Amino acid sequence: MAPSKSASSQKVLGISIGHPDKVLWPKSKFGAAVTKLDLARYYTAAAERMLPHVVQRPISIVRAPDGITGGTFFQRHAMAGALAIRVRGQNKPFLGIVGARGLVALAQAAAVEIQPWACAKADPERPARIVFDLDPAPSVPFDRVVEAANELRVRLTDLGLAPFVKTTGGKGLHVVIAVGGTTSWADAKTFAKALASAMARDEPGLYTTSVAKAARRGKIYIDYLRNDRMASTIAPWSPRARPGAPIAVPLSWRQVRHGLDPHRFTVATAGHLLRKPDPWATLAKSARSLTAAMKKLQPAE
Repeated sequence: MAPSKSASSQKVLGISIGHPDKVLWPKSKFGAAVTKLDLARYYTAAAERMLPHVVQRPISIVRAPDGITGGTFFQRHAMAGALAIRVRGQNKPFLGIVGARGLVALAQAAAVEIQPWACAKADPERPARIVFDLDPAPSVPFDRVVEAANELRVRLTDLGLAPFVKTTGGKGLHVVIAVGGTTSWADAKTFAKALASAMARDEPGLYTTSVAKAARRGKIYIDYLRNDRMASTIAPWSPRARPGAPIAVPLSWRQVRHGLDPHRFTVATAGHLLRKPDPWATLAKSARSLTAAMKKLQPAE
């Protein structure tokens, strides 16, 4: 996206974007600079795809008022004028949004990442999805992450579940399933831990569930801890606070093959992606109870 023309403010969906020319992502080898106005326009363009995953859920944001090279900070509690979501056991309300104007307001706040809970819409006490974060050690080539995602796909499918996949805007992949029925947060974490542990037990040279850096050397860390009640995960289509303004992009499984380059998915290149069919269009409808799958998969001790 090209830098906008100089102005003290510009309106997007009726919301004033102050300092629209403020560079949030400087020019890099991955692409041109991205300004605050660019971000607001991107959120508007991506709203139809992004909103089903973030509206009326507690969200955390990463803000970069002076751009990603000027320092960032994490925010999860509601600010003035924002949707406030009350969460059991928490004194302060969490930040939330209800529509596209909410996304633009986040751009005005220089929110360069959006991270929702994995809960159901308007119900923080009920999980709606389970996330497996495949996080490779620096020495692990991305093709191995692709192989890990496809192995996880087969395992989940064999358990009667419907897996979906997205890039993270970083060096890994997220494999996601939608859950329903009476699934609790404890069920979600227990199931995720059991499956991740089974993969690490079957192929200890490739996978680990240990958070210790020494144990992760040369392996793919399968992070199941994102399935705690108050954990958050990068939203589909959200940018990341990394050089080049990469975005977390939902993929079809036929795209998850050797040669996949996650660096090509950026704020600047998102336009053509948003014109294609949504690979996650059926995610919500694919929700399954975990009861049968948990019977097939004994939790690892």
